[in-house]
Order: sequence, then C-alpha cells, then structure tokens
Amino acid sequence: MTEAGTSETNLWETVLRKVGTSKAVAQKKLLVLGDAGSGKTSVVRQLLQASQQASDVRSGAVETVSEHDLALSYSYMDVRDEDGEEIVARVGVYQLASDRTTDRELLQFVLDAQTFGAAAIVVVLDWSRPWRFVKSLLRWVHVLSAAVDAVCGESGWTPGRAAVDECRERLERFLQEYTDADADVDVGRAADVLLPLGAGVLEANLGLPIVVVCTKADTMGVLERERAFGEEDFDYVQQVLRAVCLRLGAALIYTSTHNPDTFTTLYHYLAHRMLTAPTTLSVAELNEDTMVHSPRSGRSRSGSAAVAPDAVARTVSYPFRMRANVVDRDIVFVPA
Repeated sequence: MTEAGTSETNLWETVLRKVGTSKAVAQKKLLVLGDAGSGKTSVVRQLLQASQQASDVRSGAVETVSEHDLALSYSYMDVRDEDGEEIVARVGVYQLASDRTTDRELLQFVLDAQTFGAAAIVVVLDWSRPWRFVKSLLRWVHVLSAAVDAVCGESGWTPGRAAVDECRERLERFLQEYTDADADVDVGRAADVLLPLGAGVLEANLGLPIVVVCTKADTMGVLERERAFGEEDFDYVQQVLRAVCLRLGAALIYTSTHNPDTFTTLYHYLAHRMLTAPTTLSVAELNEDTMVHSPRSGRSRSGSAAVAPDAVARTVSYPFRMRANVVDRDIVFVPA
C-alpha cells in the first residue's frame, strides 16, 4: 500500500474512532417490581412511549412490550437530549413477574457488582387495593435487600460490597444536596457544607434510587363511592407512604393512564435520577478537561473528543425542573 493510501486509512480510522467515542452513551438498568395485576406492564409501556415521543413516534415506530408471563422480561428505552436528537443513555428495562423464590433468583442477572451503580428501581403499587400498600412495599424492599446482600457476597471486602458502599454514599449525598426545582442555590457552595440527614431519613440505605409508583390513581373516585373513603383517608395513605419512602430515600408518584402526563413526569424523573450524579461526586472524581455535557444541561461540549464511555456515563446531566405536588390527590409527586 502506498504512503498516501496508508495516510488516508489512518485518517478514516481516526475519524471513526472519534465518532464512536463521542457517541458513546451511558448504559443504565431499570428494574420494575410489583405484585401481579398492579400495573407493571402498563408502567413499562407508558415509559417506552414517553421515551419515544420526541423521535420514533414521528416515524410511526412503536416499541412493544411482551404480554407473556415471563419470569424476567426485558425491553429497553433510549433517553434523548432536550431536542430529541442525540441519545444520551440507553436504559434496559427489566420486569420481575413475582417475588417467588424461582423468580427472585433471576435478580442476580440484573444486580451485580459491575453494574450495580447503573441501576434504579421502580416498585409498583395498585390504588385499587390501597390497604395492601405497606405490606406489598415492605415485601419488595425485603426482596431488594436480599438481592443487595447477594451482590455484597461473603463477609469482608468484595468487589460487590465496595460497589454497594459507594452507591450508598452517593445516595446519601444526593439527598443531602437536594433543593427545590426553582430554588436559587449556589450549588458549588452547597456542596461544601453537607448537613447530616434528619431522623427517619434513609434509615434503610440500599444504595439504589427507588421510585414508588402508585398506579390507577383514577380509582380514588371508586373508593369514595364504594368504600366511603374521604379526604382524610387519602391524606393518611399519602402520609404513611411518604414516611416509608423517606426511610428508603425513595420518591413517590401517583400515575393514571387517564392522565399520560403523570408517566411523562415519571420518565423524566427516572432519567434525572439515573443520569445526574451528586455535585460532590462529580467535583471529586471527574477530570474537568475530559467532561462531556449533555445538550440538555445547557452547556457546550469541551475537552478531548476521545472520552471513555464510563466518563460519558458519569458526566451526562439530566436536569429535572418539576416541583413536588402533595395537594392534588390524584397526581401526587414527591421527589427523593
């Protein structure tokens, strides 16, 4: 091969390498848990639709969700930037059928030492059976706790335990740095002083971002008519759920297929939780010269084009600007 041909080949290799690294996206996992008939499949379907609104829906392509009763089903969704053009993350969505022992053993394929930090959890509850909320939620927390213990492995230091401990610290920092969406806070200064969490907050730290989703919120009217539920009953249920969520460092949201915006909120919040690292973590661990920011963050790209995929995964920012809502009973949203 001539010198000119070799030079041209090297040029194309360099271009392709830069394109490949600049387009690397964060790889995340979303595990959806819930009792049979709670609406897990509907939640997954609505999340996929929310992720496609900016791109695939315009071309007529619609992702489908398996209706078969699989012990562990899988689908995926892409998280795009604010303009709906560039993919910033790909989320594998896993749905566990039940908490039976045979099904629970499959969690080892979702939660492991290598990808534990990339996982988030959705626990689905059903508003048609609110009297089972706490029992169901605590049962699934027990399932998660056992899965986390399995990742940690035997006593003493293990790669799994190191990964879990790091994620526990990250979750604690995330809660310490929490501010309202419209609050005018100097983030850099706030990161310097982290106050300890209050009583009852994150007492059960699993190291996983958890979102408790109460589906079928439109059945509240049925509860009023057929079971004489009043406003004080709905307020009490919300108070109890928020207390349990506070102990887990979890978010709480009510959803309804009659109000698709609730699922859009859920989608954007999940993307925010999976893609946004605590400020103190990003300052301490990331090299400013190799940061690559999502267009959604409002900042331009900088530094070298050859950025490793894990660096991209840690530096992508996905802001979430919606405030908590505890007043409208059927569209409650309480971030972690």
